[in-house]
Amino acid sequence: MTASLKNTAPSPFGISPKMARALTDSWRVRILAELSVHPMSPSQFVEEVGGELTHISRCFRQLAAWGYIEVQEERVGRRGGAAIEHVYRGIQRAHFDTATWENVPRSGRHAVSRAAVGSYLARISEAVSARTFDEEIDRHLSWDAVALDRAAWLRLGEHLDEVLERLPELAVESDKRSKGSKTLIPTIVGLAAFRSPQSPLSMLQASRFHQSPPALGKGEVDFAFGPAMAKALSNNWRCRILLELTHRPLSPSRFVEEIGGSMTHISRCFRELAKLGLIEIFEERKGGRRGGGVERIYRCLRRPYFDTATWETLPRLVREEMSQSFLTSYVERVVEAMEGGTFDAEADRHFSWKPVMLDGTAWEEVGEHLNEILGRLPHLEHESVERCAEIEDLIPTVVGLASFRSASRRRED
Repeated sequence: MTASLKNTAPSPFGISPKMARALTDSWRVRILAELSVHPMSPSQFVEEVGGELTHISRCFRQLAAWGYIEVQEERVGRRGGAAIEHVYRGIQRAHFDTATWENVPRSGRHAVSRAAVGSYLARISEAVSARTFDEEIDRHLSWDAVALDRAAWLRLGEHLDEVLERLPELAVESDKRSKGSKTLIPTIVGLAAFRSPQSPLSMLQASRFHQSPPALGKGEVDFAFGPAMAKALSNNWRCRILLELTHRPLSPSRFVEEIGGSMTHISRCFRELAKLGLIEIFEERKGGRRGGGVERIYRCLRRPYFDTATWETLPRLVREEMSQSFLTSYVERVVEAMEGGTFDAEADRHFSWKPVMLDGTAWEEVGEHLNEILGRLPHLEHESVERCAEIEDLIPTVVGLASFRSASRRRED
């Protein structure tokens, strides 16, 4: 689901304020999300997702009456009876633009967000379990933390909306080019930009703001690591440390307390990353965490991002382990924002995911768009700080971008 950043009329995928209130039910939202992946009956939904069958069946009927889903098939019930089981498919998705989203009560927005996030994470889990997540070498997975002013926040939202609006067009173009062949890639595209509970100052201290932003190139990320550095980072703990330092400064002892690991090994990983020029000591505190020695606080100097050529040099097992580190750290950022009450603090935050069938040309275009957004983030942050008089007025923003092969089979329709 998305809160679009256009404050005029509802976007082409928007819904009316009246219908928005009817849809702000966590089960209805989750049903719409699941039916966008594959057809389901109410009983199947209850088995796979949860809920009470009577209530879920009523939600299915309501969504059908409102024109969001329709009966695709009627079959003899699977639950040992002669009852007819109705299998539904999605025909319209519920996307909320900003004007509509603002009229939804905060509790309703939270319910919608939890359902949408839960469904998206289920798609990721399915792809990881089925080992399709890393099947395509050039799949995209990235998240970053940046402090933005209102102008940069709006510009970022516009970029995300453009990608979302382009996806249906790419699916149609792919279908025409494929001419009915089975070469299309079942793709999940996920886009997010939301407020973090982290303070803007702490985020800037941890970020690359103390460096000049890298040069911009269309569809390119020229701060990606080369093969040699990628192999040095192909370790779960080193990768996880770098990801956590992207979000805020940390000492080895605090990392062990919050994330885990052996203090001796984690301290060594911090030192190794510093030698590689990827992190640096930001502050030294006398007394340490437990009153002895000096506690060294580190910050990140480079984000862990791998281009396709570099990613291809790593063994499949290593790629999967590193993907797990990226996913775990990103999910923790989402959970922090949900529990901290900041995920829906901005009415124009963006969270959307969409399943689409893409051919190779469209798949590459999506990757280029996501790379371009990722490459723009440090520039948006620098521009924001230059314009902003008070650092605490900036929006501490987590941006999540993904495009990967779905575990789902292609639907007939």
